[in-house]
Amino acid sequence: MNLRSAEETAEWLGQLGGWAIAASILFNILISISGVLPSAFLSGANAIVFGLPLGFSISLIGEVLGALISYWLYRKGLLVLRRRGARLRKWRERIANAGKVRQFVLILFARVLPFIPSGAVTFFAAWIKMNVLAFMVATLVGKAPSIAAEVWLGYSLFAFFS
Repeated sequence: MNLRSAEETAEWLGQLGGWAIAASILFNILISISGVLPSAFLSGANAIVFGLPLGFSISLIGEVLGALISYWLYRKGLLVLRRRGARLRKWRERIANAGKVRQFVLILFARVLPFIPSGAVTFFAAWIKMNVLAFMVATLVGKAPSIAAEVWLGYSLFAFFS
């Protein structure tokens, strides 16, 4: 995480007053939709502005809502792509038919691993037409540890260098 980015984002959020929470959640949703932008700096900024418990909650809500909206958008966009790629179709069908528990565990595991891009996990879940509720629960549980680490790290770095 770039401390400077977290500080600049925290400063921006601090200027928004009562709109800061809504802006942070919206910003997190936009980051999730992009599928490639990291959100660690925003989690750190939330910790700086709102403190650890509230910063964690805001970050988690933003990431989960962002994942849900991305899932929906990806799923709609994939309708066009489903007609192509015969080789990938067999692999996708195998996973799609693996059962809800296996799909849940796969998404949960992918969310917990820090080196798998969040957008890729969301895209994959949409591609296999995973149940939305199972996707949301796996995302909530799987994202919580990494968001807690990002919030704590951002808060600690800011406190250390302030």
